[in-house]
Amino acid sequence: MVLKDLSSVKLDVWFVVMACMAFFFLIQMFYFLYFYLKLARYKERNMGLHEGQPVSVIIAARNELENLKSNLTAILEQNYGEFQVVVVNDRSWDQTADYLREMKAKYSHLHVITVHEHDLYTHGKKMAVTLGVKGAKYDMLLFTDADCKPDSKDWISEMVKGYSGNEIVLGYSPQMKERGFLNWLIRFDTVQVGMQYLSYALAGVPYMGVGRNMSYKKDLFFKQNGFKKHYHIQSGDDDLFINQAATKDNVSIRVNGDAFMMTKPKTSFKDWWWQKKRHFSSSGFYKFKHKVLLSLYPMSLLFLAIATVVSLFGPYIWLALGLYMTRITIQLLIFNAIYKKLGARELLVLTPFLELIFLFINPLIHVSNAFVKPNKWA
Repeated sequence: MVLKDLSSVKLDVWFVVMACMAFFFLIQMFYFLYFYLKLARYKERNMGLHEGQPVSVIIAARNELENLKSNLTAILEQNYGEFQVVVVNDRSWDQTADYLREMKAKYSHLHVITVHEHDLYTHGKKMAVTLGVKGAKYDMLLFTDADCKPDSKDWISEMVKGYSGNEIVLGYSPQMKERGFLNWLIRFDTVQVGMQYLSYALAGVPYMGVGRNMSYKKDLFFKQNGFKKHYHIQSGDDDLFINQAATKDNVSIRVNGDAFMMTKPKTSFKDWWWQKKRHFSSSGFYKFKHKVLLSLYPMSLLFLAIATVVSLFGPYIWLALGLYMTRITIQLLIFNAIYKKLGARELLVLTPFLELIFLFINPLIHVSNAFVKPNKWA
């Protein structure tokens, strides 16, 4: 009688484990079917309502001589009617100023704003971006970084096509392909972040954009009082501003390959780690609902994985494996369509493995930020 009772207790425990696993599975399905499926099925529409209107491209740069030499010409020579490129040379001590003077002599639509070092005053990237916005000639603003290069000569044109009465256009910025496992990690991470903010925007929950490739109206910047609400935070000139200004009705996205802005990836784990720390340092200031949504997906995946491993020692092993494999199958089917749009299909087969790695990397970065915060803009 006692043995039967113990057996019943054990079965009850395994039933609870499976019930938890089913719960976490359903959470994962919610994200795949409500958010990511929208991006997988998204068909680009060329709104064209503002096509041909003048654009100001803004680049804030500090000691970016080599990157500007590699990328600035491709931006200045875009196939677009009327546009200017505003480069804010923020306290550079390399030869950036000399190079920009040479380029200004060749390209009349290049506008350079120089910020000099001051012993009694320091600032971050937000000041440089603000000066770029104030110095921009046109109302339609398009942002990128010095280490970025447009994937086509129609980058400006394609991004402008995203305007359809809205005030914000979110683009995508893939990392350039290079050799090594670190590059795979960086490109995978970029794809995950990209598909996340793009699909959330399509679902009416826009929460961020990346300063490497996004656009908004100048009057929106001033209507939001610029970066005033979060100026004290070192990072966030892109994601925190979008988190503050975006609504379900004023944002569109562009995932056309010609609208991509390619980014030069970090080549050392240390540099990438510190870049991630800077990016994560602003996420704690997102709206509460965004923080909940962004946390629930990785947490449910972690608990689902743990429950699956625990279930391997119980009586429902095949049911547990079947549930987890179903989750992976649905994920890969949806992600395949997204990766195709984002030019990253070669990463698909490694997705189940790489996402588990980031279940450990991302929390470690968050924990490290609690002790050592990034203190420079990039």
